[in-house]
Amino acid sequence: MSSEEKRVEEGLDSATKEINSNELESVEIINKEPEIEEDEKSQALPKVKESSNLHSSLVDKLTQAKIAAGMKHEEYLQVHKELEETTVNFMRLENNIVKTTVDTSLTLLEELGVQNLENGLKEAKEIVQENKAELLQIKSISKGNIKAFFFGAIGAVATAIGLTAFGAKLAALPLNSATLLQSSNLETIATKVADLIKIKDTPIAGYLLVGAVSFLVGLLIYNLVKFLQKKKNIRYVNNLESDVQTYEEQLNEKVEKSHELNEHLDHIKLVMQKYDIILQEQNAKLRRMQFIEQPVEGVNSLQRASQIEVEKTVLILDELLKLMNTEVNDNLDITQESKEQLHSANSIINEVIKKLYI
Repeated sequence: MSSEEKRVEEGLDSATKEINSNELESVEIINKEPEIEEDEKSQALPKVKESSNLHSSLVDKLTQAKIAAGMKHEEYLQVHKELEETTVNFMRLENNIVKTTVDTSLTLLEELGVQNLENGLKEAKEIVQENKAELLQIKSISKGNIKAFFFGAIGAVATAIGLTAFGAKLAALPLNSATLLQSSNLETIATKVADLIKIKDTPIAGYLLVGAVSFLVGLLIYNLVKFLQKKKNIRYVNNLESDVQTYEEQLNEKVEKSHELNEHLDHIKLVMQKYDIILQEQNAKLRRMQFIEQPVEGVNSLQRASQIEVEKTVLILDELLKLMNTEVNDNLDITQESKEQLHSANSIINEVIKKLYI
């Protein structure tokens, strides 16, 4: 073999190998299955499930709505309970201060002839809360099988009775129990019904026709009731989503206002405790004045320093009584008057305490 022939043969071999390798690659590419991302699979499955079982999907939404409403209601009840406890402690503290410190101050000042005091203390105010919000009532949904079967059965029976009555009319027979109890009359009626579909003198065809038509009417009514029930369930669940959202927004507002009222009452309690302590000190000073100075003509016969202490006591008592006589809230809304009076009372008592240490 010449060198030229060898080169040609080697070229053919290399070309054949290249072609074979390309064919293998193409086969591999063809045989390679297209990759489907997990996300696409996970997205496709729920859609198939949802479309194949609508009722289960609605029940799931209903369950989620119940859980959401229940959790929000539990949060509200917890905050409501905390507010009730704060209210009880607030009223107990206020009553205790009124019956002890305030009553003593009023008595001592009256003995000294001090006038123009706060016109008595009204009965300790009650922090009135609104009624507890009820849990959102969410009723269960039904497929409507029993109701559909009931109405379907009624429809089938009514159809059978109607066809029987029509057949009796065609046969010129009276429609009563005596007629229906005679088999010969029933065969006559069935024969007349069979005549409607051009089958002559065949009672069995009439029986089958009455049964088939009655069954189809009953089945139609059954499916219609099921369809209407499904639409009703869809509408109810869709409306429920907005109802739950509105319910949660209302409870969120109540929870927020309850927290604010709780903090407001705690602040008033702290300020009243300050007044209680300082006023007890002032009461002790008034007793000391009465015992040592023996003011026959009341305040006017006291030393100037003592008169200043009496004026200070009147100021403190008057501000405390104003704070106690101010309505705190209207349901869960804090009154503007209460906010302003708390700010004023707190500023005054803090100034009094500050001067004690100067």
